[in-house]
Amino acid sequence: MKRNKLIERIAAFALIALPLTSCSEDKMDEINADKNNPQSVTAKFTMADVMTRTAVQTVNGDLSLYATVYMEHEVGIENQLYNAEIRTGEPNVASTYNNSWNSIYQNIRNVKAVIKKCSEGGDEFGNNVTLGIAKLLYAYNIAVLTDIFGDVPFNEACEYEANGIPTFMQPSIDKQEAIYTSILDLIEESMILLDGTDAISTLGQHDLIYGPASGGRVDAEKALWKKAAYAMKARYTMRLLARSSDQNASLNTVLDCISNSFTSAAEELKFDVYDGSNQFNPFFDFMYSRTGLGASKSLISKFIDRQDPRLNQSFATDWYYAWGEPLEQVTDGAETFAAPNGTPVQGTMNYDCSMVSWSITAPTQLLSYHELLFLKAEALCRLNRISEAETALRQGITAGFANLSVALRSTLSYGIEGTVNLSEEVANTYYTTSVQPLFNRNPLQEIMIQKYLSFFGASGEALEAYSDYRRLKALGEDFIVLENPHNATKFPQRYTYGSSDVLSNQNIKEAFGDGQYVYSEPVWWAGGSR
Repeated sequence: MKRNKLIERIAAFALIALPLTSCSEDKMDEINADKNNPQSVTAKFTMADVMTRTAVQTVNGDLSLYATVYMEHEVGIENQLYNAEIRTGEPNVASTYNNSWNSIYQNIRNVKAVIKKCSEGGDEFGNNVTLGIAKLLYAYNIAVLTDIFGDVPFNEACEYEANGIPTFMQPSIDKQEAIYTSILDLIEESMILLDGTDAISTLGQHDLIYGPASGGRVDAEKALWKKAAYAMKARYTMRLLARSSDQNASLNTVLDCISNSFTSAAEELKFDVYDGSNQFNPFFDFMYSRTGLGASKSLISKFIDRQDPRLNQSFATDWYYAWGEPLEQVTDGAETFAAPNGTPVQGTMNYDCSMVSWSITAPTQLLSYHELLFLKAEALCRLNRISEAETALRQGITAGFANLSVALRSTLSYGIEGTVNLSEEVANTYYTTSVQPLFNRNPLQEIMIQKYLSFFGASGEALEAYSDYRRLKALGEDFIVLENPHNATKFPQRYTYGSSDVLSNQNIKEAFGDGQYVYSEPVWWAGGSR
């Protein structure tokens, strides 16, 4: 009886409550939604993640670590980087760059979601500035992807249905030539959008690149991003020089873009949030956990040849490291116990190391002021405007010294003993005594060598050095001499596709083959067919 009465009461309550709880499917979806895992995120939050991933994983992650070995800024002396150094396995296997491959595509997925959200029909339509920044970072990530891997999935990549299911389970591969057309179109579109406004909400503190530099002023923030857009157009126009049907027109486009871009290092496109406590420069993070890089004999020989002041400030001895004592700066860089390129003895800290590999707070450079000045010097030189090119080169060296100085001072703050003096005065003396005679002998060669040397550091610029090296090869200009003996037959012309797609995408699997193509097939802009 008691049980029946209880059932009756429950039934009666259910009948009374029914009109109140007979919800629509939409209401039930709302009730059942996992509030901790939202399906739609406000664009400004996604953009903060996109900027972080672009800096930490696209620019200054594994791709840059391998490039710094291939370009002989460092020597791989342990595990995967050692294998890359001696060209055994790592450069031609699908697993080597898989984490970076996946990360870039995750970034592309996120930024495409922002583009959709801020475009017509999206719930943040009218946020034109955010849309412009999103398109610019989309172009940036795609450019790194195709510069490193060549032909890649683009048009069908990261397209999703409303339910989150991929539209294309095996996206097709697009040609690099077509991808570059889209990259430049995206940059142009971003410039127009950056002249607009954000109607709903601005990025504000979620702009981790130009938010601090703009002082919170939206107009200043927009102006800085537009300068970055011009800088990117200059870089990628120069990238295509070997494929240009009118090289003089391309070079003038580069100069026009530069005239509308950065005027100082304060405006450069960089990620400067590492505080040495909660956030670390990725290069430092790698060395702290792996200690897998040694000082490069090839790089040191170039510094010695030029009596370069960076020689005596850029390397540290590991003499005390095994005893738990701080590393010490090698004050006579020529005495650095450097690793021989291509033939090191495997083992952590077997050799002295670069000071910059311990730069705990050095910013990541997506596109630096000194890179822009070297692009300017190159364009002017190729147009036979030699006097102007010399001025730009001198400025580029000074700006490059300043950037390296930031990294070296960061190393000193970490506790490594030494001194740093790469002032403008030091740079000018170096130019007059060492660089100018070489410039007078072969202006273009010295510009490109100085640019290569300026990319040595903790900022992730080895990727750009890698692209420059291949671009110059396509132009028949062997200006940068690398010493790894394996390069005779096994210089990596590109990186392998990621194993996740080699295993799951038949298009990628067929293009990958046995992976040996990385040694024989340049990317399209470097003279190849894919």
